[in-house]
Amino acid sequence: MSFIASKLIEIFLLPSNLIAILALIGVATAPFGWRKLSRTCLIGSALLLAICGWSPLGMAALIALENRFPKPVINGPVAGIVVLGGAVDTHVSVDRQTLAMNEAGERLTEAVDLSRRYPDARIFLSGGSNHIISHNQTTECRLPAIFS
Repeated sequence: MSFIASKLIEIFLLPSNLIAILALIGVATAPFGWRKLSRTCLIGSALLLAICGWSPLGMAALIALENRFPKPVINGPVAGIVVLGGAVDTHVSVDRQTLAMNEAGERLTEAVDLSRRYPDARIFLSGGSNHIISHNQTTECRLPAIFS
């Protein structure tokens, strides 16, 4: 139940979705004569899209967040490497029988780098299905078995 709730809450927390919902409210209220609400929502969504999506402000905010946390220095032996899921587009990977990474692909490339620097470390690949309804239940952890 918490998985479904988290996916539904995620819809309203993504800024791009909030902009789209605001625009939909503007379009949906126009036929009912609520012109002021409709105009306010449509202008607000257009301004938010321009400011957050097309101006450098969105990227500047992202860079500020990423630079808050420095890359850690590893002093000592490494017993294991945990690779978080979410770096592979499982739908495309299964359909094309190849590894298709998404915007989180650096998780895998960094794991390769760490495995070369620490060859004795065990690698744990986490991952699961992140879709509420999916025709393809293949997870990242099961991809190597599919391609072999």
